[in-house]
Amino acid sequence: MKKGLLVLFTLFVSMAVCFADEDKICIPDKICTLTVTPINGNLSYTVVTYSSIKLNSNADYFFGVVEIQSEKEPKYIYDVPIYAIKIDKQLEGDVQRLFISKIKFKDEQTITITDGENHIFELNINTFEVKCINTKNNLFKFVYPGEKYECISGNVNKLYEKKLKETVTRNKEYKYTGTQPEVKKLTKPDDVIKVAEQALFQIYGKDNIRDEQPYRISKYKNKWIVQGSFQKENLGGVFEIIINAETSQIESVIHGE
Repeated sequence: MKKGLLVLFTLFVSMAVCFADEDKICIPDKICTLTVTPINGNLSYTVVTYSSIKLNSNADYFFGVVEIQSEKEPKYIYDVPIYAIKIDKQLEGDVQRLFISKIKFKDEQTITITDGENHIFELNINTFEVKCINTKNNLFKFVYPGEKYECISGNVNKLYEKKLKETVTRNKEYKYTGTQPEVKKLTKPDDVIKVAEQALFQIYGKDNIRDEQPYRISKYKNKWIVQGSFQKENLGGVFEIIINAETSQIESVIHGE
């Protein structure tokens, strides 16, 4: 394996195959990036970034998150929550945070992720399914005294989705009245982007939309949310489009000013 340089707090590792046979050590509070060249060409995601710094707006939970990034145009980023820590407001928040410590490719489609307490998870980068390998659940609480993490009941995805509910609710009034795409299920971000761009290009123009890359993709229940990224050199806001994952029908479109 050919190792890269530590530049701007980001560690890059380049590989000639789809998986690594050694662990990648992550630096707490920093970002680890793993660049992968697919063997069979079936993988859509050739850049995977792992970040441990994700808090929801009210800081009730700390999330360990993996960002799946596209390498080719159009550029987009899709966040996948791996685990969460329920924050005890009576204790100092920094003490309770638990960071991703190691990552490695188990095979061509599975990433093994280890946190600082040696909890092990597996992420399928095609389906985005997260499996707990040596724990009962991927939701924890910090126990003091004892300074240990215990599994608690709850669904990490549902907790993470709470911050997306506001976007879906806010955009309900901006109904899409244009031509709808062919009805089909949308399971992969690449397909979601195609549907989104087809509608957005007609309304706002291809150059204007492509200038808002990388797109940010999220999923709330059965809805895909695609948002543009604000570019400092460009004036105005960014687009938001909501697409039904079961039918591919566009539910709302808006662009900030």
